[in-house]
Amino acid sequence: MTPPASPTPVPASPSHTWALWLLVMVLFSSVVALAVIMLKAHSGSGLTDAVLSGGTAFGSTMLICLGTVAAVRELRRSR
Repeated sequence: MTPPASPTPVPASPSHTWALWLLVMVLFSSVVALAVIMLKAHSGSGLTDAVLSGGTAFGSTMLICLGTVAAVRELRRSR
């Protein structure tokens, strides 16, 4: 008697994959923003200036991440 064949794994749906990538991008952007806030606060800037700089760093990092994902997606389609 032979053992039954194991079922083939089902790949993750694109929406789950996109949600996971989005979570990674938000977490990475948050780390960058916190690093900027700490550096600005350590340099003697006020808290308001540090938070504004951190927000700018978060937004910029998110734009770069989203642009990179869009560029990679387009490059894959062009093949």
